[in-house]
Amino acid sequence: MCTAAGGGAPVDERDTVHIRTMIATAAVALLLTACSGEESAETDAASTASASETSSASEASASESSSSETSASETSAPAGEMEEVEVGESVEDPELGNTVEVTKIVRDFASEDFANIAEDGGEIVLVEIDAKAGDEFSGGVNGPFKLRADGTDSSSTSIVDDELEAAGMTPFDGPSRGEEATGWLAFQVNTRADSYEFVYTRLAAKVIGSDKTFPKEEWTIELP
Repeated sequence: MCTAAGGGAPVDERDTVHIRTMIATAAVALLLTACSGEESAETDAASTASASETSSASEASASESSSSETSASETSAPAGEMEEVEVGESVEDPELGNTVEVTKIVRDFASEDFANIAEDGGEIVLVEIDAKAGDEFSGGVNGPFKLRADGTDSSSTSIVDDELEAAGMTPFDGPSRGEEATGWLAFQVNTRADSYEFVYTRLAAKVIGSDKTFPKEEWTIELP
């Protein structure tokens, strides 16, 4: 037991210890609160920095990807690009008065619907012709038209007509008597060759109301 200065009431030592303990506990609590606040602030700052770095990395990656795609797009050849080669050779059927001129040829036409033809070692060849039908007999100019290579003939086909039209190319439609027509013929070649011959065939025919007949005959044009 202690005696307070000035003759006051005596002070119990246990009360003094209790007061000191309370003060120490409060100080520790304040210290822990301050430390907790500092750790929370540091954690928030670290999270913000991490999010900022992640965002910057994502933006940089997206920018690099976009730049790479743009570069690839600029350097790649346009899809479906093809080379039209001028020919300018013609044949004439003197008996019927028909003429057929081969104006252009396209090798390896890139068909999306029939890509398997090229994959199997063949190709689709396009031939543009300008045909004029004589004005004496009916029937016009309708072929048949063929592509010949190494003794093998490939007949014209309409399987890529839709793709021709999509590419702005008019499929050939034979002209009637006294008319003229220009358009593209397509040929499916199962074994690709170095060069081809274009074959125009006039089938055997008989003039209606007469004994006059025309035998089957064919004309060929060497293609480049």
